Amino acid sequence: MPIEVKGIKFGYHESREVLKDMNFTCRDNRITGIIGPNGCGKTTAMKVIAGYLHPSGGTVKYNDTDIGEVPPVELAKMRAVVEQRIYTPFSFPVYDYVMLGRSPYQKNFQPDSNEDHMIVTESLKDADALQFQDRKINELSGGELQRVMIARALAQEPGYLMLDEPTSHLDIKHQLELMDLLSNLTREKSIICIIHEINQASSYCDDIVITKDGYVLNQGKSKEVLSAEALEDVFGVLAMQYPGPDGKRMQFAFSLPPERKTEARKRVHVISGEGMGRQIIMSLHSAGVEVTAGILNQGDQDYESAKSIGIDIIHAPPFSKYSDRENVELRKMCDLADTIVVVATNVGYGNLSNFEVAAEYLDRKEVIFVNPNKNLKKLDLTNGRATELYNLFQSKARVAENTGEVLEELL
Repeated sequence: MPIEVKGIKFGYHESREVLKDMNFTCRDNRITGIIGPNGCGKTTAMKVIAGYLHPSGGTVKYNDTDIGEVPPVELAKMRAVVEQRIYTPFSFPVYDYVMLGRSPYQKNFQPDSNEDHMIVTESLKDADALQFQDRKINELSGGELQRVMIARALAQEPGYLMLDEPTSHLDIKHQLELMDLLSNLTREKSIICIIHEINQASSYCDDIVITKDGYVLNQGKSKEVLSAEALEDVFGVLAMQYPGPDGKRMQFAFSLPPERKTEARKRVHVISGEGMGRQIIMSLHSAGVEVTAGILNQGDQDYESAKSIGIDIIHAPPFSKYSDRENVELRKMCDLADTIVVVATNVGYGNLSNFEVAAEYLDRKEVIFVNPNKNLKKLDLTNGRATELYNLFQSKARVAENTGEVLEELL
C-alpha cells in the first residue's frame, strides 16, 4: 500500500507557500527518511500526508485512494502519527494513555476488550515502555514520554507509522534501539520518518527524500541518494563519508566549509593514508581546488572519502605493496599538479614509494608537508628510510600542522 504524493502545495498564508510542488513515493515495508534544512517544509509535508492539513494543490493517495475520500476513523486505522512536539495534556496513567490508541476500533461506551489489553501491552513492550505503565504521563522525562507516544501509535495497528524526529529526546542507546525497532516493524508496516541525524538516515532508512525550499530535490534508495556532495549542496557543510563501526553502514562526518574559495584554476595532489588526509582532501575540494589523491589502498579511510566526492584516485588492492604501474600513475599525477601535499602517516615498505616519489619533486614543485604528529620517528616502519624522507620534507617543503594552515598556504 504505497503512499503517492503528487504535486502537493500548501501555505499557511496566501502570500507564502511552504510546499510548492512536492512529488515522491513512500514504498511498502520500508523506512522512508525525509531530510532537509530547517524550515524547508518537512513537518508540513508530513501533516499533509497524514491528513491533518489539506493541500491547496496536488494529491495524496494511499494505495490509489485519495486521502480526502477516506473517513477519519478509517484513516486512523491506516496510519498513526508521532509528532515532534511532546505534550502531556492530563495526568493520565501511561497504560490508559496508550489505550487511547485503540479508540478507532471501539464503539462509544464500549469497555476495553481482552484484545485491546493484549495489543496495548505488546505495544508498550515493543517501545520499551512497559516499565512506565503505572506511572503518570506528566511525570515522565522527555525520552520516556517519546517512547510512550510511540507505544500509543503502535496500539493503533497502523499500516503506516509516521514519526517527526522520533529520536530527538532519546539518549544514544535508546536512539539506536528505536531505529532497530522501526527496522523490525517494516516486516508488517511502512515507516515514514522526518530525521535530522544524517547517520541514522544513512544506517536505517531504505529510501531517502531530500527536500529544500518546498521542493523534493532527490529521492530513491539511501545508498544512491545520500552522498557527501549532495549533503554539501543541501546543507552547506563539508561532508566526509566513511565506514561505520560495524564496517557495513556508511557514516558521515561534518564540518563547516572553508570561508574562502579560489577562483584560480589550481590542481593539488594529496599523498596520505589512514584517514590523515581526508579532511584536507574534502576541504580543498569544497574550496574549489581540483584535487587528486593516491596512491591509496582500497578500503583506506582516505580512499573512501576521496571516492565519495568523485575525484581521481590512484588506488591499489587492500593491504598490498604499491606496484610499478601505480608508481608510474603517481608520477603522472604529480607532474600535472601545481602543488603536492604530503601528509605524515605510518610508513611501511608497502607505501614507502609514495614518499620516495614525492621527494623527487621537492626541487621541481611546490610541496607542502603536513605533520600533525610531531614525532615522526614513531611513524617509521622501514628501519630508517621513512625518517630520512620525513627529515627531507621538513627541511625543503613548506610545513603545515593542520588543514587550516594548508588552506592558508594554497588560497
